[in-house]
Amino acid sequence: MLTLIAFVFVIGVLITIHEAGHFVVARLLGAPVEVFSIGFGKRLWGFQRGGTDYRISLIPLGGYVRIIGLGPDESDVVAGGAGSTDLLPRWRRALILLAGPLTNIAAAVGFVALAFAIGVETAAYLEEEPRVGWVAPGSAAEAAGIREGDLVRAVAGDAVAAWRDLEIALLTAGSGELSLTIERAGETLETPIVLAEAGALGVADSGIEPRLAAIVQPVANGPAARAGIEAGDRVLSIRRTPVEDHEPMPVAQYYDLPRLIEPLPATEIVVEVLRDGATRSFTVTTRNEGGTGKIGVGAVFPTVTLKLAPGAALEAGFSECRRMTHQTFRVIGQLLTGRTSIRQMSGPVGIAQISGEAARSGLQSLIMFMGVISLQLGIFNLLPIPILDGGHLTIIAFETVIRRDLPQRVKERILEVGFYLLILLMIVVTFNDIVGRLPESVRQFFFRG
Repeated sequence: MLTLIAFVFVIGVLITIHEAGHFVVARLLGAPVEVFSIGFGKRLWGFQRGGTDYRISLIPLGGYVRIIGLGPDESDVVAGGAGSTDLLPRWRRALILLAGPLTNIAAAVGFVALAFAIGVETAAYLEEEPRVGWVAPGSAAEAAGIREGDLVRAVAGDAVAAWRDLEIALLTAGSGELSLTIERAGETLETPIVLAEAGALGVADSGIEPRLAAIVQPVANGPAARAGIEAGDRVLSIRRTPVEDHEPMPVAQYYDLPRLIEPLPATEIVVEVLRDGATRSFTVTTRNEGGTGKIGVGAVFPTVTLKLAPGAALEAGFSECRRMTHQTFRVIGQLLTGRTSIRQMSGPVGIAQISGEAARSGLQSLIMFMGVISLQLGIFNLLPIPILDGGHLTIIAFETVIRRDLPQRVKERILEVGFYLLILLMIVVTFNDIVGRLPESVRQFFFRG
């Protein structure tokens, strides 16, 4: 229930902000506004003021403004309106259309800044230098010759200063070859790495991981929890084989646990842990999951809280939104060139799930998430896709070049095509959202190879 409420709240607030941008600029430019609706469908409640019907409608997932003289828009498709043939001057229409996306982008900066002012909790390693702590066996990184202790300085020529930058750069790189600039023993190397084709979740995996101590969080009712292992225990050895603790960074590795446990399905093993400065031993019987041993533990990621003064928070909001904008257009470019998969995109199901998780994590997480979605909503609406603001702006630009307006019926047909294409996109990303949350064996049924 919380997931649904959070989803409706996030989408409702952000689209209302978007439509308010259109509304305010329309009023400033003297354009009459017939309807300002929060939600679609049947009018449930409202009032008339200044020639505008302010209403709350039945379906809360969105909203619209109907501006006289703007031409056909989404309200004509979903709310049964009819675009006026008496159009406003093109420059006024362009400013009104731009106002919605730009308001979302400005709101994104505000939301992110507010989150930083309240305090954003993040994994501590994300703020550290991007030094390789583990190279997954059989991974692209191992094939490229990347080693533990290498310091990554750049990805495809773009500098990375922290693990956060490295993770985002690799996740948005898509499949294929790219160059990593690494520093090793005082020497700078250009190392090509070939990322595998995107898997069931649409993300290519490099196999580069941060240094992560073998501190565990047992799964409720799992073998480790039943044996007495507790959250925060540091695993020292499995069957008397020590978890690695070696140079150049002498911290026991979490990634050694699968190496030591997975070859032992349905086997009784002794797990030695460090708890409160004392060594303790537990006998655990592994589960057999498809021929692989599991004891039901996950990694513990130490966190830090970033809480900034108002001025610094606003600066961080601008910086973070600029970074996310750069990465968004990078992903769009990867999609257009086929280097990455559309399966990376989230639809309503994915957004709903993340909304619920953010709401459960606290106010600052929900506010930060709203900033992220508001930014994406603003950027997406600027793309030249029919029915979106960017599509209308493209038509206005074309009309400016040919020095005449397109016929009303042509615009309506373009609008309808864009609407159905958008619905098709929503179906595809929703399908990906649902399949991406199924067990691996089921996902492979849909995405073979």
